[in-house]
Amino acid sequence: ARVLVAQFLLDMLDHGNPTQVDNFRLTLRAVKEWARVHGLYSNVLGFLGGVNWAILVCWVCKRNPNAQASTLLELFFNTFANWEWPGPVRLSSKQQSPPKGVKPLPTWDPKENYRDSTHLMPIITPCYPSMNSSYNVGEPQLRRLRDEFFRASNLSNDIVSGKREWGVLFEGNDFFKLHANYLQVNIIGKNEDEFRSWFGLCESRMRVLIAGLESPVVGVRAYPFAKFFHRKLPSGHVSSFFIALRFAHSAKRVDLEPLVADFLRIINDWEGRTLGMDLTMYLVLKKNLPSFVFANKKAKDNSDMTNVLETPLKANQQPDARNDKNATERQTATETPRPLSGQKNRLDESETSPSTTLSPLKRTRIS
Repeated sequence: ARVLVAQFLLDMLDHGNPTQVDNFRLTLRAVKEWARVHGLYSNVLGFLGGVNWAILVCWVCKRNPNAQASTLLELFFNTFANWEWPGPVRLSSKQQSPPKGVKPLPTWDPKENYRDSTHLMPIITPCYPSMNSSYNVGEPQLRRLRDEFFRASNLSNDIVSGKREWGVLFEGNDFFKLHANYLQVNIIGKNEDEFRSWFGLCESRMRVLIAGLESPVVGVRAYPFAKFFHRKLPSGHVSSFFIALRFAHSAKRVDLEPLVADFLRIINDWEGRTLGMDLTMYLVLKKNLPSFVFANKKAKDNSDMTNVLETPLKANQQPDARNDKNATERQTATETPRPLSGQKNRLDESETSPSTTLSPLKRTRIS
């Protein structure tokens, strides 16, 4: 299906303007690199994957057929920083009837299908049957995508006005400086084969954990970062995943156990789990984050990307800042990194922090 969509996109761009394909590919490479640097590139974690990014870039290219890659990059960020989701991104009109010789199949239709109407960030595939390629996107992921689109839009406007250089878009991210509290999830395997199987299972279920931590009732917002930090230690293989947590002003006491219970139940009940497979969770203060999250902040140099950055642009109007009616949240902090296991613990109960209960999270052992 991915190959079909990719070929369809190229065919849509090639008619009448062969150089448009080159500009599309160059812009797409820059967008993908930007997404990786800022922890936004992963379909399995509920963000966007290669096909999703390609459709978004193609949407901009189709409407600006004569624009250079650098101009397209600026237009891309300005467009989707101001996109009114869940309004769908469509490259072509909805095709309800199948082509000749093709069996009729259900298509994405939010008016007829309730499940389709619940999708938060519809990016519709252009070929039959039209489907939402980004149905995995959840509320926390969409929030991060919106925030990063808006930051990139502001940066690109500064770049075209001569205040900054294009490379600033790819010089790392501020995710691990923006929040006070982070949940660190460590996936552990004693040997490479066990780790590979265990990591695949945990990664595929990580969206359950992210969705569980997003709780308006409790007053918790989750901000996931789409990257695993892999390390080889003497004790085995470890891969760490981070989710920033913010708490509403009304949150006086927070118990995290119910929010992570579904995720733990799924992984603990996996029949393929062995004694060498483990998982730990820690609440970590920003000041106590491990040093490896700050390593290799700058994106590697790319000659094609340099071509994008060096092309002059025409400045566009800077988008207005978005107002978040629910932005009654604050960052709170724990005193030290604490595992979500053992005795009940409480976070700082000062006037600026809610009391947070870390209930015991029991691990199922294979006997």
